[in-house]
Amino acid sequence: MKFTDRYDAKYTIWAQESKVHPLPRMVTFPPFKSRKFSSYKAFNAWKRGLLIRIAEQGGIKWTK
Repeated sequence: MKFTDRYDAKYTIWAQESKVHPLPRMVTFPPFKSRKFSSYKAFNAWKRGLLIRIAEQGGIKWTK
């Protein structure tokens, strides 16, 4: 059976490789603190404002 025929083949490949690959990091993400919201409407308004700030700064920059 080929790896491409198995849904969970990625775990076998990862186990054979045994190398930890570094994940990219976001360096221009606006800082924010933990918050609680009283409703989904308030949460979505906060999220919309965060996305607008990200768009105004030209998006997110990634590094290795």
